[in-house]
Amino acid sequence: MRDFAARGLRGLSLLNLLCLFGLVSAVWVESDFYRYTAPFLLLEAILIYYFVDPKRPPIGLMGWLCAAWGAFVAYRLADGYLMHPLATTGSSEGIYLFPLIYPTLGYALLLHRRHLRVISLAFILISLVMVVATLHPLLAMSGLRAPFLIHHNPIHSAVAGGFIVLAAIAFALDCLRQWRRGWRLRRTILGLALAGILVSLTIIGILGAQSKGVWIALALALPIMGIMVIAGRNGRGAGLLVGATLLALTLFAILSRQEIVQIIGPSVTSATGLAASIGESGDPADAFRAAIASGSVPLSFEERLKIWVNAWEIWQTDLLLGTGLSWDQLWDRTTYADVGYRLMHNGYLEIAVRYGLVGLAFYALLLLWGLYQSHLCARRRLIAPAAHVLFTASTVYFCLTLLTNSNNRLALGESFMLITGAFAFYCRFLRWKADHGAEADDIRLRPHS
Repeated sequence: MRDFAARGLRGLSLLNLLCLFGLVSAVWVESDFYRYTAPFLLLEAILIYYFVDPKRPPIGLMGWLCAAWGAFVAYRLADGYLMHPLATTGSSEGIYLFPLIYPTLGYALLLHRRHLRVISLAFILISLVMVVATLHPLLAMSGLRAPFLIHHNPIHSAVAGGFIVLAAIAFALDCLRQWRRGWRLRRTILGLALAGILVSLTIIGILGAQSKGVWIALALALPIMGIMVIAGRNGRGAGLLVGATLLALTLFAILSRQEIVQIIGPSVTSATGLAASIGESGDPADAFRAAIASGSVPLSFEERLKIWVNAWEIWQTDLLLGTGLSWDQLWDRTTYADVGYRLMHNGYLEIAVRYGLVGLAFYALLLLWGLYQSHLCARRRLIAPAAHVLFTASTVYFCLTLLTNSNNRLALGESFMLITGAFAFYCRFLRWKADHGAEADDIRLRPHS
């Protein structure tokens, strides 16, 4: 059976390699294509795990917690559909089942470990082509909201652009590291040039998209990336690269300060005043209602406040476990039910209204565990330092964007959650293989790759 599976998987391996690009395709094109490619990766991983790999790494405690969480979500969904057959059947209710496949998808990444460097280069090249083909620089610099990439609206484009910026910087860091290991100067300069051009063009697209939440998230994630590079002793060249990037972005922000202040100023002022009100009253909902009643906040911010009050009121019905699918039935009883939106515009509230504090605690634990696994692998040089920097910075960036948008319910957010969950288990499996001397021909562990 093992020989039969090995022969059959030779052709399947190339297909699954292409499926890895499908898994990240939501960065360039907002579609559910990643949902149709992931099953092929899972199929390959399952077949090799059970029939080919002589040393199968256990999924560990976190793997069993993911399985338990998936069973809990499946039960809540089944109960919700049976008890409330008219409840929402939106396409994003099933994303909370994703932890069930994180371990298997992580094993799929382990199978293609030798190809990840080529995939990273292809990601940068495809991103550059997509940004160049869809960017409208004159419109972006004119003050009007300008879309880029292929997404349903400019805000989604901006979120995708932030991931591309972080990936391009990490790619440049890896180019510098490869140079120290023997790369030719010409290749290093070419890689740095590609990354620099991609960052510059994408930043123009992000500014033109006028997504204030993305601006703030990226402004906080980039310094974290810089601190990690400097603290990680990645060399003088890496430090200079990060410093030059931050300096260039700072100068660009200074030159565009008038447009930036004009767009983001009112929302920042309102948010600052709102934070002070929350500190005085101690009740976010009361502070939100007072801000709405004052009529002094921008319209888009006011709509978000109304949505958040509604979500808070629903969550109060069951703080611990949430309301499951019945949240949709409760929406009509909230204070601002006529706001016109049922998307929470906050990823944490999306989780809280459905699965309460238990859900928030599970995802927080999974997130911290994943960062720790990546850190351990980077410290042992089982993954490139730039990969750990990117994983951490992009996770921080995504978590920040969730404060003002339900990006976990976008195709981009769903695919990002799949990739990060899989990468966490990939790191866990990688360490297990290294600890148990599993360097057979089927899965080669190559340090520093």
